[in-house]
Amino acid sequence: MATQDADQLADYFEGIADTYLFLSQMFFKELNDETIEVLEETEFPSDTGNEHLDAGYRLVRRYFNFAAHDKRTQLACEYARVFLASSIQTRERRTAVPYESAFTSEEHIVMQESRDDVVRVYKRDGFLVDPDLHEPEDHIAFEFEYLSCMSRAAAVLLRGHEDLSAFQENLEHQLDFIEKHLLNWIGGLLDAAKDYAKLAFYLGMLEVAIGTLEQSHEMLSALLEEIKQTSDWPRIQQDAEAASA
Repeated sequence: MATQDADQLADYFEGIADTYLFLSQMFFKELNDETIEVLEETEFPSDTGNEHLDAGYRLVRRYFNFAAHDKRTQLACEYARVFLASSIQTRERRTAVPYESAFTSEEHIVMQESRDDVVRVYKRDGFLVDPDLHEPEDHIAFEFEYLSCMSRAAAVLLRGHEDLSAFQENLEHQLDFIEKHLLNWIGGLLDAAKDYAKLAFYLGMLEVAIGTLEQSHEMLSALLEEIKQTSDWPRIQQDAEAASA
């Protein structure tokens, strides 16, 4: 693999890092007027090849086609209705609270085993959740923020021509996290949100999140398979060093 390929990969990881950060912001708190204006002016694709992405973009477009004049207030109310449910989640009654533990623990309550595991993963990879935010670490926004930081770190490793074993490890950590700490419960979050949502917007964003994760999972799996199977991959570092000499 040539240096040019490494630069193209770095571009990809920087781009997906921005996407993860965007999704993190979508789900952490109510949107401000500036963000809503940007979304309203965005031309979302209609045929991505991923059914969740296509469905998500359709729902977001539908929201803006029929939205109220005061979108910030409307979406703030919708955010509270969907994600800030005041009722208690039980085995019989799901709420769409955006914490992994609420969907993966036996009692469906927060601060359980999955939260402890993401704390371990964050510590291992040098990711820190701001303690002043006073939210459990397995909040969906923090999980997407972790992936954003990891993807940006992958781009740095590629552009810096550093030890590519660290790059491979980064990909393995990302893939494992997507499998065990996002795709394992975000579908349940979407299903629960459908019971509370009155607008299309957040249902669309959850569909977009699932589609993004599926595409990322496919990309990371393919890259790791290439690393394991091709003898050309280890020469990427040598090519880069020679080009910069």
